[in-house]
Amino acid sequence: MPKRVKVAALASAGALAAVTTFVGSASAGGPSTAPYDCVDARGRAFPAKVTYFTGGGQLKVTISAPAIPAGFPANSINTTAIFNGPSGGVVYDGAINPPYPGGAPVFNLGAIPKVSGTIGVGQPLADVISGPPPSPSNWSLRVLFPGWPGWYCVARAPLSPTLLYS
Repeated sequence: MPKRVKVAALASAGALAAVTTFVGSASAGGPSTAPYDCVDARGRAFPAKVTYFTGGGQLKVTISAPAIPAGFPANSINTTAIFNGPSGGVVYDGAINPPYPGGAPVFNLGAIPKVSGTIGVGQPLADVISGPPPSPSNWSLRVLFPGWPGWYCVARAPLSPTLLYS
């Protein structure tokens, strides 16, 4: 086999190994998805699909839900997510987001810092499933927008696959 072919074959194998390693490590911290029931502060109910990723003690959240016509600047949407961990509640909270252009049906939020709870790398985080309806006093995911009604959401089913803290 010519030297160039060997080098190309080794480079391809190395790239495949790197991709396989990345995919394997990414699954440990997500993506994990669950359906949520939500209500806004005006009382309008809607379903949402929520996807979580963890890494470095932080949480990234992607919410597929009805679009909001208003736009929001970077770091202005406050997100609070509550999970059950092996040692009790784990809470993430912060106003970290890219700019939201208005009209998009997907919200990307985070990386949001963990603000309370004890959990170790590789331990499971479970979404908090409480009875409907969601409200300002019954939620496990809260999204507060500047100058727009906030969202209060409860999970309808466990995260799939299990979200592991990383």
